[in-house]
Amino acid sequence: MSVTVRIKQNSIFKKKLDIKDIIELTGLSYGVSDENYRLIPDETANHTLLYDKNRLARGIDISMDNTDIVLLLSLPTTPYEIKTFYEIIEKICGKLKTKNYIREEEKVNIKDNHKFIELDKEGSAAGLERISESIGKDEYKRFEIFGIYNPISIGVKEAEQIDNNLDNFEKYLHDIQSLDIYYAAPRVYKVNDKLVGVYAIGADISSVVPTAPYIVLNQIQGIEEWYVMLKHGKTVKYEDFINNTDSKGYYDSNHIIVSLSEKDIDDLTDKYADFPS
Repeated sequence: MSVTVRIKQNSIFKKKLDIKDIIELTGLSYGVSDENYRLIPDETANHTLLYDKNRLARGIDISMDNTDIVLLLSLPTTPYEIKTFYEIIEKICGKLKTKNYIREEEKVNIKDNHKFIELDKEGSAAGLERISESIGKDEYKRFEIFGIYNPISIGVKEAEQIDNNLDNFEKYLHDIQSLDIYYAAPRVYKVNDKLVGVYAIGADISSVVPTAPYIVLNQIQGIEEWYVMLKHGKTVKYEDFINNTDSKGYYDSNHIIVSLSEKDIDDLTDKYADFPS
């Protein structure tokens, strides 16, 4: 669920705003998502994400369609990010000396932004309720959303913590994305006509890994084997890694945090070293 806004640049005489101009106008942090939906800070692309580094949420997508400026707000999101979304619209409209823009295919005026803020809060609250209802009490069921830094899996524990409350949701998104961790993601290789997924984990680095390996949104299917690369090209099977790692902490309903010392890695590779074949 999302809200899409389009701001037209009609003047043929003035320099058209581009993504870098808009970033400068907002004063927000920015970046792009990699193929695993992790943030690459301080880069721009056809779709660039704007965010407040002090209030981490889901990010506001900005793109250009010819000269039109297109903004996308993912729901559910936080009250602060909703407010920021409409502040960006006001700044862009102010720079272009217009009071009108297109919201969800309808021409609207910035004087009604306060109404849209309330509508999007209601939409976000409804979205949280739908997530909570879809999860129910099933500890194995989860709902994945994309935070500004990385994907986040919401399960029973997270739903209970958020409790269908937007302020709780705002605190949750900021707190979990403020952790000093590395969010691991797999690379996929073709080895002897089969697909193999490999995570890379270094020593003394708090790393988030899934309880069971997967590709976000099933973008690549048919992976037959999963491994973790630990040291100097040494790999172990994912199941051996996850079943024999003692240093584990909870991250979300589908991920744990591991922190391995050099000795931990040596012990794992000595006992379980294996290579895709």
